[in-house]
Amino acid sequence: MGSSMLDLTGFYSHLLTLLLPWVRILAFLQFSPLAESALISRKVRLLLSLVLTALIGPLLTLPPLPPLLSTTLLILVAEQIGWGAIFGQLLQFAFSSLQTAGQIIAMNMGLSMAVQNDPVNGTSNTLVAQLFNLTAILIFFAANGHLLLITILYKGFIYWPIGAALSWPSLQVLISSFGWIISAAVIIALPSTIIMLLIQGVFGLLNKVSPSLNLFSLGFPLATLAGIVSIALLIPSLSEHYLSLTNQIIHQFDLLRGANVSSQR
Repeated sequence: MGSSMLDLTGFYSHLLTLLLPWVRILAFLQFSPLAESALISRKVRLLLSLVLTALIGPLLTLPPLPPLLSTTLLILVAEQIGWGAIFGQLLQFAFSSLQTAGQIIAMNMGLSMAVQNDPVNGTSNTLVAQLFNLTAILIFFAANGHLLLITILYKGFIYWPIGAALSWPSLQVLISSFGWIISAAVIIALPSTIIMLLIQGVFGLLNKVSPSLNLFSLGFPLATLAGIVSIALLIPSLSEHYLSLTNQIIHQFDLLRGANVSSQR
């Protein structure tokens, strides 16, 4: 009887050793770029989370384990979901910035109505935003972004181990990160925006000089052509923009760590 109870205690200990890291890893994969796509099935995500847990779990140091089905254990599980979602969203910001830049450029070109439906993910985006998103995916793998994903996941366990509570300063860092998504998107789309503004200004002057000139039949094709040229000039530099956004993500990661350390003092 005593040996069976000891076996159950040991099994429970090993189960929690893997359960809590697995919950964080699964939440991280759910909110991280690419892995959240409907192209990757839930079974694949589950299998990937189990593999990462088997690799990372034995390297972690866990706090004293709470009783099974206790309130403390439920709080720990909720905290792991929160940390995983935060880390996954930080990685998602680079893709969101490029996609937002594509939306801005498409609107300036007059192609905001050229929307492509994605039946896999159940979303619809402009063609320019889809182009930028696909380019970001290719750059992600070409720049070994999957290794960055695993690195941030592992450092998250080192900087914020199991049992580290979510703090309001950490959430403030995440909320402030939404600001640089917009600023990064505006910076990327700024050259195209300036070109479109100049073209619209020129056609406005032509309309004043020659009111009989049909600007609708002439202005829209030229604006679209100028937008296509600006996109062709912008795409070769998207890799540099993506690497800059990745460095910004690492900076936000350090800010998140600093906010968590200051909240514990």
